[in-house]
Amino acid sequence: MSSFDQVYGLAVSGDVDALQALALRGGLDGFSPEQKQKITLDTAWAGQAAVLRSLFQSWHLYSADPDDLGRTVLHCAAASGDPETVRFAMDVLGFDPLAADARGLTPLDLAARAPRKDACAFLTGRLGFTPEETYRNPLLRGFHPDPSVVRVGEDYYLVNSSFVFFPGLPVYHSRDLIHWTLVGHAAENLEKSGLAGLPGGYGYWAPDISWFNGRFWVVATLRRDTEPVRLQMITSAENPAGPWSEPKFLPLDGIDPSLFTDADGRRYILLNPGAIMAEIDPEGNLISEPEMIYFGSARIKPEGPHLLRKDGWYYLFLAEGGTGPEHMETVMRSRSLRGPYEACPFNPILSRKNPFSPVGRSGHGKLVSTPDGRWYMVYLCGRSVEGHTVMGRETALDPVVWTADGWPAVNSLKGPSCLQKLPFPDAVPSEGCGEESDWISPRSDYRAFADFDGERILLRGGADPSEISGTSLLLIRQAEACFRQSARVDLSRAADGDFAGLAGYYDERSFFLFGLRKGPEGCTLEIAEQIGSERRQRTLRSLRSFEACLSAEGRGLNRALYLCDGPEKELLLTLRADYLSDEGLTGGKRFTGAALGLIAVGSGTAVFSSCSFRFQEAVL
Repeated sequence: MSSFDQVYGLAVSGDVDALQALALRGGLDGFSPEQKQKITLDTAWAGQAAVLRSLFQSWHLYSADPDDLGRTVLHCAAASGDPETVRFAMDVLGFDPLAADARGLTPLDLAARAPRKDACAFLTGRLGFTPEETYRNPLLRGFHPDPSVVRVGEDYYLVNSSFVFFPGLPVYHSRDLIHWTLVGHAAENLEKSGLAGLPGGYGYWAPDISWFNGRFWVVATLRRDTEPVRLQMITSAENPAGPWSEPKFLPLDGIDPSLFTDADGRRYILLNPGAIMAEIDPEGNLISEPEMIYFGSARIKPEGPHLLRKDGWYYLFLAEGGTGPEHMETVMRSRSLRGPYEACPFNPILSRKNPFSPVGRSGHGKLVSTPDGRWYMVYLCGRSVEGHTVMGRETALDPVVWTADGWPAVNSLKGPSCLQKLPFPDAVPSEGCGEESDWISPRSDYRAFADFDGERILLRGGADPSEISGTSLLLIRQAEACFRQSARVDLSRAADGDFAGLAGYYDERSFFLFGLRKGPEGCTLEIAEQIGSERRQRTLRSLRSFEACLSAEGRGLNRALYLCDGPEKELLLTLRADYLSDEGLTGGKRFTGAALGLIAVGSGTAVFSSCSFRFQEAVL
């Protein structure tokens, strides 16, 4: 038998004749699966199409397994830039040019990055679109769970869960399904929202948005910690930017409500478990008792019911499998609204198929059609960061194709995509006419404690973030695992003992604070971590000043904390902030996602300037 190094060298250099001579003498036998994998992948990486073909066809010296990062033979071939190697890996070996590796990169991505552009041209011709005519999932990144969508004319509107964060139930607008602008909030009145005093993870769950009788309607579950623990909130507006009507709370148990209008104009509200249905009048009042019409296909935590009437069928969509890694979307249909329903023979129509893809945890979808008759599904997904869902559940989009026998298939049943063709490649995003920012605060209206003075933000101090009410937390959703937040903090207007600085926040049991505490002659620089019931607090140093520039840089689960002085910065501490994730603690309801922002604790006013939040989609 020949040595591995000899065979490997001949393969990546493309010496077919020498390898064939060794094969005739039995010199290509006896290699381990790991050695075969390295030879196969690196031969593809070198763009040696003739050798790669012979590895599979003649010499049986091959491996079809991906490497530890999920890179297939086609990933490697695409990186080589050689079109013949790509052709063989795609057409003969059957690998998908849009399948993502663990970094979220597809063969099309790697071909576009290769110095040699022939492979990219080949893939573009085969796929029918260029890398520039694609989008990446998730579309709404960072804590945008449970999406619901509706189209009115050529405009699309989308709403997400907001839990205890306010303003609640954000409403987005798009003309192309890809670029979304925040235009308003369906829960815009804090006093009437019912959020006061609720623990983190409670509040507004799983909204649905629909269009009926010239108005937009949003319905959502208000999850409470006292009886009744579940109420269904319903509100409407002529304009999705608001004002929204005073919320009406229906005494219906269950979660994940949606509204459905039948062809005869009768309206219904649906809830889980499974699909429980009750009729409502045009104003949203209950006029019938609820009844279950179907429980589920997988029969594992069926929730998120949506009804669609198409071609004489009632299609019932359910999210099943729980909200973790086994989350999925199933579909059933019936000729009658109340059933009986038959399950799709290839359920689930959406679930994670690629174990390496960073986009998983997919389900809770709703279909929407385009004016030209195509179909898409918006759904929730989650990206894993070192085994933790830091950004929470996010919003994704994939195309839907209806089979010849009338069943919907999401992304050709390949699971959630990382890279996908643009629905409207020539679309120009509409000019943003939405709200100035997407600031949020737990159970509080940030406009009551935050003043925006040009480039400065003034925060009046409030309670410690471990408290349920009265905090002064000004937050944005963490959109990527890699980020940098910074600000100059000035406590000259604060009272002695006040604290202000940067915050990383999940809920009142999971956060860290990095900032200044004012003393009589200067400040101390402090770090505090709340991890469940444990409070860790440290003083890092004393400063003979009432202001300082602070920075926190995130990479994965780590947070590096810096004291900045002009272009220079000093690393003070690195935290392992795994508690800022869905899996970070046990107990409670952890369905949201990490947030970044500013904090002021005390009775005075903190002034923030040079505030910056920068996110980077990076390889971890």
